[in-house]
Amino acid sequence: MVLEKSFGEKTIGIEYKDRVGAYAIILDDKYNVAVVKTPTGYFLPGGGLEDDETHEECIKRECLEEAGLSIAVKEFICKGDKYHWSDTLEYYMHGIGYFYFAKVLEKVSQPIEKDHELIWLNKKDCYENLFLEHQAWAVYQYFLLNN
Repeated sequence: MVLEKSFGEKTIGIEYKDRVGAYAIILDDKYNVAVVKTPTGYFLPGGGLEDDETHEECIKRECLEEAGLSIAVKEFICKGDKYHWSDTLEYYMHGIGYFYFAKVLEKVSQPIEKDHELIWLNKKDCYENLFLEHQAWAVYQYFLLNN
């Protein structure tokens, strides 16, 4: 059984564009969570799938682009989605996120995306500051399942 939850409200008469993404929940040795700080807000490392990418390929590419990290994708945690307006993409979207636990192998470069910064938040700050509530819910699920 896949653990999943929907957020936001689908408004009748609005056309939403599905955007499937894959995201990493990465912890340091103090159980802080890796988060990418952008001009829009705080997000889990990851993003939208490109072409025929697998979830694992997407997460590895995004971690390299956003944080300069080489990572190993471990187990699947949950699936969450959210209906909302995206200021960045400028359309109504149905963000469908697949969340995986991952481990850092090494820092291999500076982020390719210059306006992205890797920071580490404790779980309380992570829950309170992630921009998308389905990402915060996924982090909560990870800690709930691994307590």
